[in-house]
Amino acid sequence: MPTTNHDELLSDGLEKVSDAARFLKVSRSAIYKLMESGILPSVWIGRSRRIPVRAVRKLASDQLAASSLDEE
Repeated sequence: MPTTNHDELLSDGLEKVSDAARFLKVSRSAIYKLMESGILPSVWIGRSRRIPVRAVRKLASDQLAASSLDEE
């Protein structure tokens, strides 16, 4: 069976909102805003929201690349 984009996104696992906030050095409310705007994908597991680790890393990488372009 071919790997879907969702499978790739989930391949590194899921993390809590607080863990994503800690990694990105932003507030939990900033993470919720990113999720609500669709910038950061998330899933509900029971009553808890989880974020793909790969999506958090990609967001940081994309922001770093964008800031590098701004400096040129």
